[in-house]
Amino acid sequence: MFRMYLPKIWNLWPLKFFLNRMRKLLIFLVFPLILSGCFGNLASTSKKIPKEDYVSGQVIKDFPPVPLYPKVGVIESYGYKNNFGASFMSGDGLEKVIKFYKEALGTLGWENSLKKRSETNFVFVIKNKNYTGELIVNTAADGKKTAITTYVSPR
Repeated sequence: MFRMYLPKIWNLWPLKFFLNRMRKLLIFLVFPLILSGCFGNLASTSKKIPKEDYVSGQVIKDFPPVPLYPKVGVIESYGYKNNFGASFMSGDGLEKVIKFYKEALGTLGWENSLKKRSETNFVFVIKNKNYTGELIVNTAADGKKTAITTYVSPR
């Protein structure tokens, strides 16, 4: 209304433009920052696993009856909400370990099928009345040892 009385030099549109941009910047930067402080636990992905759910150097308590290769070194094992997994290392050759598991899995009541992924990687798909999972047998990185990894989940 009183704009007509202001000289052209007092034109305020650049100031309004700047203040409008600053308001939008504050809304888009500060508002999410405030909300992240209020609801920080909703987006949290880091979960602390209790010590008894992960064991290094031994097989965890209550691990399902998956056959354990004789004289194998246990690297680690875990069990969380009835899901289990473990990794092992053997000094024996790949063929000997695969032969053992072909015989032992059926003996302990595990249905299994063997898949050859490569010359150095074999996967047993295993299941019994309570669990289903995989047992992976492959040549270790050193090319001499055999790595064995297994995981099972409830059916």
